[in-house]
Amino acid sequence: MKTRLLMALGMAIGFVHAREWKSADGSKTVEAIFVAVQGDKLALNLAGKTSIFPITAFAADDQQFAKNAQAITESATKLGPQAFEFAHPVEDGSGWVCRLALKTDPKAGGPKLFTGEAFFLLTKDVFAHQKGQRVENQVLFGAGGRTYHPLAGDPSMVRAFALNVEHATQAWMDVMAASGGDVAKQAPNVLEPDVEIATKHGFGIVIGKGGLVAIDPAIVKKGFKSLVIHHDGKDYPATLFSPRDKEGADIKTPDVQLVTCAVPLEAARIGAKKAAEVGQNVFAISYELNTGKKGFYSKATVTRGIVSRFGTNGSFQHDARLSPENPGGYLVGEKGDVFGFFFQTQTSGGSGRKSSSDDKPVVEGLGTGVSTQAISAMLEKIPGQGVLRTGAATEDMEANGKALLASSVLVVATFEINKPRKITAPKVTGPAATMPPGGDPPPAGWSLSKAGVRHSSKCQYYNAQYPCQPTEGRPCKVCGG
Repeated sequence: MKTRLLMALGMAIGFVHAREWKSADGSKTVEAIFVAVQGDKLALNLAGKTSIFPITAFAADDQQFAKNAQAITESATKLGPQAFEFAHPVEDGSGWVCRLALKTDPKAGGPKLFTGEAFFLLTKDVFAHQKGQRVENQVLFGAGGRTYHPLAGDPSMVRAFALNVEHATQAWMDVMAASGGDVAKQAPNVLEPDVEIATKHGFGIVIGKGGLVAIDPAIVKKGFKSLVIHHDGKDYPATLFSPRDKEGADIKTPDVQLVTCAVPLEAARIGAKKAAEVGQNVFAISYELNTGKKGFYSKATVTRGIVSRFGTNGSFQHDARLSPENPGGYLVGEKGDVFGFFFQTQTSGGSGRKSSSDDKPVVEGLGTGVSTQAISAMLEKIPGQGVLRTGAATEDMEANGKALLASSVLVVATFEINKPRKITAPKVTGPAATMPPGGDPPPAGWSLSKAGVRHSSKCQYYNAQYPCQPTEGRPCKVCGG
């Protein structure tokens, strides 16, 4: 018993949060991680220590959960650790479609090809993984079957797994409870998303050493697939940067997102000797994307307004008219002092519409700027940085616009937008629709050869391009069909 408990404990703990278990009379609860069941004993891990209880000490539904979890654990042990690759997340965000690895020459220990059986992996956070990510020696816990609907080709059965036994068990039990005995509902649909690529073009300012750039926080909201700083015809990959002081404490930033990249530009000379004041005249100098969206036109647009009020987090509002086509620019005083800068991120693709960045003031006619003094105060706290340097201010706004453009960069981020799909779910019948507790997960599907021979997904002759039903053709003598 002890050896089996330790084996199960090693597989189950580390990927799972404690589950609440209820006593038989319902008077007490305890948070613990399932370890194993043997006979009438249940082993649970409480705060890192394994304890053994009579299984009858727990509520009936917890007893059933434990028995199912034990059966799924035994199946996972039989299957053994696997290597697989994340192919793409499914439409509803509940998990990923993955592919198992195949060795080109198992005897020689050749490289793996991640072109094996497709399966569905349940995940609690779909953004915790990324396309192309590969995992080695991972125990997979069976969570029933799913009907997978690819963008191209017919739907087919795939096995479902989770990375810990409790997640797998709960998912399987939820599916069985929701099916109401309907076999077709015991293999819920998972859909490959129809993805559109959207691109956001934004304005960025080099503000510090080591390629430290301030960009619009809206450009990286809700995840992104790629983020680059475009300058002088080249793309420089950018990395999000969270500033910390000398003691390692987080530094609160104004309304900007900081990134670092290898763009060869000096920090902008936009330090202001004094802050703007309410009612003060201000000029908005903004730049329009050029035709190829690979940079900005050198001639700036200049409009005039006044500072209307100051907000929180180093921001202030103004009423200078801004063209919605311009991704951003600077807010300059009458003598050329740079009081702040602003963002208006442009979106293309996906919906096909351009939009300004999120979290802009709802008051019509007002724009928001980020104070350069707030930026300078932030930089002073970051080890290795320093305050913003001042430039040669002039009352010629056109000349100011050209000078400021020298430290301005184009920020380009790409996103994937899932387009909802509507399907007519096929009727799933036969033994492959369910996974009995303790049994192996259902096979991923079958294929029919040109000679009319049926192969299971585990067969070396299986070909996913020719799917068939489990009753079609003649069974293969190798795999039994």
